[in-house]
Amino acid sequence: MKNYQSEYPEKAPNCFLHKIYFMKRNFYPFFNFSKSLFVLFFAITLVCGVATNAQTYTINFPIAPPAVTDPTMNFNDPGTDGIETGVRFRVSQPGNVTAIRFYKGNLHTGAHIGHLWTNDGTTKLAEETFTETASDWQEVALTTPVHITPTDSFVVSVYSVDGWYAADLIGRSNWYGTPGTDLGTDPIRVIAYDNLNEPETPTDYTGNNNGIYDFFVSGDPDGGFPTIGSGRVYFIDLRFQPDFPLPVVLAGFRAITTNNDVLLNWKTESESNNKGFEIQRSNNGTDWYAVNFVNGAGESPAVRNYSYTDKGLAPGLYYYRLKQVDNDGKFKNSPVVTATISGKGGIVLFQNAPNPFRSTATIRFDLPTAQKVRLSILDILGREVKVLTNKQSEAGSHLIPVDATGLSRQLYYIRLQTESGTLTRNMLVE
Repeated sequence: MKNYQSEYPEKAPNCFLHKIYFMKRNFYPFFNFSKSLFVLFFAITLVCGVATNAQTYTINFPIAPPAVTDPTMNFNDPGTDGIETGVRFRVSQPGNVTAIRFYKGNLHTGAHIGHLWTNDGTTKLAEETFTETASDWQEVALTTPVHITPTDSFVVSVYSVDGWYAADLIGRSNWYGTPGTDLGTDPIRVIAYDNLNEPETPTDYTGNNNGIYDFFVSGDPDGGFPTIGSGRVYFIDLRFQPDFPLPVVLAGFRAITTNNDVLLNWKTESESNNKGFEIQRSNNGTDWYAVNFVNGAGESPAVRNYSYTDKGLAPGLYYYRLKQVDNDGKFKNSPVVTATISGKGGIVLFQNAPNPFRSTATIRFDLPTAQKVRLSILDILGREVKVLTNKQSEAGSHLIPVDATGLSRQLYYIRLQTESGTLTRNMLVE
C-alpha cells in the first residue's frame, strides 16, 4: 500500500558547464570567463538542481482506495445534484500546496472542481477545474501555489457537479481520533472533526470525523465550503511541497508491553542525512534520559522498519520518545508514547555500567512506589562528594548518568537513600 508519497523529478542533463568550457576554449579572448562568474553560474546550477528535486507529499490515508469498480467507490446520494466532500488538515512545516487530488470511481460522471479553504471556510484560497481521465486518482495543479504554515488549519475539498464521490468506511480506528488531535504522519496531518449532526448508523458513526461534506442544489456551478461531519473517509487529497526537505519522515511509533519488557516499533517513510535515533525514556514525562542508540540508514527513499526492546523493567509507567539526529548534529524529538509494566517490585540498586569506567557510566535503581530518593557518591572515607539526584521519584526503573569529571582514579561508593532504608555499591573510576 502506497500511503505516503514523495516524488523526485528527474534532473535535466547537466551540460551547462560543458557549454561554458566549450565557449571559453573556442572564443577566447572574445569570451574572457572570470572565476567569479564561473562560481556564480555554478551556484545557480546547483540551486536549480535542488529546486527540481524538491520533495512533495500527499495525505497518508489509513487505507488504500479499493478498485475503481468497487461499489464503495461509486456513491451518489439520491435527490442531490451536487456534493462537496473534503478533509480538514494542517502541516508540520511551512510550504506550498501545489495541487489538489481526488479518487474517481469508474461510474463517476460530471465535472469536478477542487478547492482549498481556510479552516473556517471564510476564505477560498484556490479553485481549479479538473481535466479528467476515466477513473483512478485525478490531479489538477494550482495555477498559483498557495503558501501555508503550521500555525493554521485548512480544508481541501472537491465539488462533484453530478453528486458522485468516492468513500470508504474501513479502517476508522486508525483514522479517527479525539477532536483536535493530529492523525497521519508529517508533513501533512489530518485533524479529527467533531460534529454530532449527521450520524449515519450506530456502527458507522463515531462523532469524531475527518470527513466533511455538504449538499448543493441542482444547477450550482461550483459548490461551496463543506460543514457536515461524516463517518466516511473521503479520498480527497492535496500535494504539498515543504519549503525545505524533511530529513526524516517518521511514522508508526508505538510501544508494546510484554511481561517486564517494552518493545518499541517505528518506521521511516524516507531518510536523508539521518545518523540515527536516540531512544529516550522518562518516568514522569518531563525528565528524559538516553536508553540506547539505533543507527539510521543515512539516505533512503524507501520505507524502513526499526525496533528496540527495553528489557527487564520494574513495574511502573514509562514514557518513550525518539530523538532523531542528523549527521550534522541537528535533531528533532518524536511524539511521546507510553507503556505500563504491571506487578509488584522492590527497591533495588544495580551496579553501575560499565564498572570500572573512565568518563561516563549509568546507574540504575528500581522503586516499588513513588518516594523521595537521594542518590550520591561517597569517597572511601564515607564523605559525600557528588549528589546525582535528590527528589521525589516515581515507581519503576530509573537510569542516572554519572560523569567522572572531578573524580580521581580510585574506589568510591554509590549510596541510595530511600524512605525504606539505604543501599550501597562499589564504583571504580580508572
